[in-house]
Amino acid sequence: MTFQADYIERVYAGVLGKLIGVYLGRPFEGWSYETIMERLGEINYYVHEKLDVPLIVTDDDISGTFAFLKAMPDCGVIKGV
Repeated sequence: MTFQADYIERVYAGVLGKLIGVYLGRPFEGWSYETIMERLGEINYYVHEKLDVPLIVTDDDISGTFAFLKAMPDCGVIKGV
């Protein structure tokens, strides 16, 4: 299988975006827009600090992503990352 020359950079950017979304969005995941506006208002701060919850915790969305990336070279789909 052939990948574009910038494949590693694209994967890195995607994983970085996912990390940001998962960690910063976790404190109010599943909340409706109305609930967010009612409880938090306009968000221009780190919500985890206001809600007094940890920023980084174990998460299957993230660990699953890294397991998949590790499995690709292990299975010979792509050379080591």
